[in-house]
Amino acid sequence: MYRFSIFILQFLLLIIALTFIFTNPFIVSLDIGNLKYSFSSNLFAVVFISFVFLLYLALYLFFRSRLSIGKYFLKNKYNKIEKGYLHFVDAMIAVANKDNKSAIKFHKKMTSYLKDDPSLSLLLKSEVLKIEKKFPELNNVYEDMIKSKKTETLGYRGLMEQNLKNHDYHHAFLYGEKLFSLNPNIEKLYETLIFIAAKTKNWNQLISLSDKAFSNKIINKNDLNENKSIGYYEIAKIKSDSEINDALKNILKAIELKKSFAPYIKLHLEILANLNDKRNLSKQIKKYWHLNQSSLLRSIITKILIQNDLSDIKFINDLVKNNLNSEESKKLLVYFAIKNLNWDLARENISGMIGANPSKEICFFMSEIELGENNDKQKSDAWIMRAENANVEDTWICRITNQTQDEWSSLSNSGNYNSLVWASHKMLRNSNY
Repeated sequence: MYRFSIFILQFLLLIIALTFIFTNPFIVSLDIGNLKYSFSSNLFAVVFISFVFLLYLALYLFFRSRLSIGKYFLKNKYNKIEKGYLHFVDAMIAVANKDNKSAIKFHKKMTSYLKDDPSLSLLLKSEVLKIEKKFPELNNVYEDMIKSKKTETLGYRGLMEQNLKNHDYHHAFLYGEKLFSLNPNIEKLYETLIFIAAKTKNWNQLISLSDKAFSNKIINKNDLNENKSIGYYEIAKIKSDSEINDALKNILKAIELKKSFAPYIKLHLEILANLNDKRNLSKQIKKYWHLNQSSLLRSIITKILIQNDLSDIKFINDLVKNNLNSEESKKLLVYFAIKNLNWDLARENISGMIGANPSKEICFFMSEIELGENNDKQKSDAWIMRAENANVEDTWICRITNQTQDEWSSLSNSGNYNSLVWASHKMLRNSNY
């Protein structure tokens, strides 16, 4: 409304001005050299108005034709782009159907319409080369991809996966790390990098990546502590042969993040044993056993006690005195009672654990007691035979491959990261159904 009012006002002012000029004519004179030209102001006004009108008409026709031509070229451009995308879709369908001939044909048609956008061409070419298994050419395509902002993540991911297939973990990690810095939220990228870091024993990078993943909300606090604790454990393991004080610092960091995890406790106790600090070693054994009595920790502590001459009954009694009713404490006491030939103590503590279906370990304990106390070979052999049908003992089992191994490791013997669980075959099989 405002603009219309301004237009009306301007139009009225123009009419008033023209009316004034035409009702009050005057002579206009021009001197050009020696010649003098005179004409009426009305004629000047008519010529001026005619000139302005023709100029307006010329400009109107110019801009109108220019707009029409622009629209024509723009429409033609979008038609080409639309055809290019249609050929791209046809090519991707052909790739999905493993119709290589059609994929190549549509790829050529697509590139003729989308010359200014090589991104789709590179993407399509990479898919065709994957099917044809032309891996050197595929690597070249991925190298071209990382030169463009549009496709660099696809390029880095492709190069990472190619190097993983070739077991070149060093270069796979370099490309994966670059990809992580560009987009850490890519599905399974963090897990892949953690696996590569473990495979290449790059534990400091594993810790750093875990911190970055947590800050980007890719993993939760429990996963952060789990993975960082593994990193610190592995660093401590490496340093335990040469830099024992650094090893001690790192294993304590690991235990702080994942308390009561028996493999970490084992390394901590082994480091203390190597320092010949028997007093502190005894103190830590008592602390760990007080916090958690488990079959795994018992097997670890048993070996440490024997290796460091701490297996006398007095120390064992002192070790289990605060948790004597625990089954694992009784087993620990029975084992060392047998070792010290204290048969009365062994029978006293094993009596309540035999039951109708004793475990292999209980059967072997009874076999040694019968043979050691009474020299009864027949009863001893009977217990050994009974052990053959007893419940299976827990061991380390890879939850992915179901393979067993004696010692825990961050990479299982089957090559899987952090996949080992302490369980029996029977329990693991039941959990899979």
